[in-house]
Formats: sequence, C-alpha cells, structure tokens
Amino acid sequence: MKTRAIGYTRVSTGEQATEGHSLYAQRLAIEEFCQARGWELVEIKVDAGISGTKDDRRALKKLLQAVEQGICDVVIVHAIDRFYRDLQGLLKALNHLRQHDVTFISITENLDFSTPWGKLTLAVLGTLAEIYIDRLRQETRKGKRARATKGLHNGSPPLGYCWGNCSTCTDPNGPGYCPRHGGPNIQDYTPSLPLVPHPVEREAVRLAFE
Repeated sequence: MKTRAIGYTRVSTGEQATEGHSLYAQRLAIEEFCQARGWELVEIKVDAGISGTKDDRRALKKLLQAVEQGICDVVIVHAIDRFYRDLQGLLKALNHLRQHDVTFISITENLDFSTPWGKLTLAVLGTLAEIYIDRLRQETRKGKRARATKGLHNGSPPLGYCWGNCSTCTDPNGPGYCPRHGGPNIQDYTPSLPLVPHPVEREAVRLAFE
C-alpha cells in the first residue's frame, strides 16, 4: 500500500510574488518529492495571504481534521516556516500529528520524521510541547493568584467595575448608557491598577447585595 501524503502550502500577503515562497514553487517541490518516493499525494491544502503565526487558518484546520480522520500518513511542507512561524504552535501541531501516527516532512530543512531517528525527534518535540504547556499553565495560575492577593482582577472587568478610561472607552454599552462615556478619565488605567466602580452598574451590584 502506497504512503498517502497531504501537502500544505502557505504565503502571507507580502510573500505572494516572492519566487521562493510562491504557492506554485511550493506545490512543485511537494509533487516532485512525492513522485521521487512513489508516494500518493492525496491533495495539497492552501492558505493564501495568511500569516504563519496564526492558528486560525482555514486550510490548516482542514489539514488537521484530515489527520484525525486517518486520510494521510505523512504531512509535507516546502519549508517549516510555511507550516508555522511560531514555536509554540509548531510544537503543538507536531504533537497532534504524533498522536495520530502521522509523520511530518519539511523539504527545505530536510526534516523527515518518517525515519526512525525522525520519529524519535518528533516524540521528543511532542514531550517538549507538553512540558511547555504545563509550565505555561502553572505560570498563568501563579500570576492570577498573585493579582488576586493584591486585590486586582483577572480577565475582563466584573459587573460593577470598569477600566476608568472614559475618554477612550470601547465598551459597546458606553454610548447612551454610561453618563461618563467620552468624558475625562477617572484614571489612566494600567494592569497594575485596580478597577474603578462603574457609574451605572455599581448601583445594580449594590441593589443585588441588598
């Protein structure tokens, strides 16, 4: 049974006309690579005009769905930066492929995870991704706990409070709702400052407690 491969090509808006990064050049390299090895190229997913740092790429999502459905054995890219320019995203994607027994090949960097040493490297990268994510979660929890002990909020302002940046307020309920909208700032908010009582919603909170 032939090895089934899915190619992935991508260019950002500024790379559309660059010969080395053009969609045609990437497609040609992937087709020649598969032909030389006698592999079946199932299809090539294309993301045009999208940054490699973004996870929300239509073709990339479809590629990962195909991996989950067992449609391919190998994912091939012309260069690793076509797949991801972000290390965290790359490690997560490679770990996703590993979990579904799909190997990854980057032609330019000569990264072939279909070989025994390549599979070992992929396993190590997958482990590093898990460690990184776990560490990130720990640091996030630690940061939130530290802010809470200082009386500072985490995330969006809770009901009854606001940033206090009245002159630059972007809250959808600002115009026609808050009497201070567009006026002088109550404070020039920074993450190290506490929130301020919202002129309208603080009354709702007070009534709720009563």
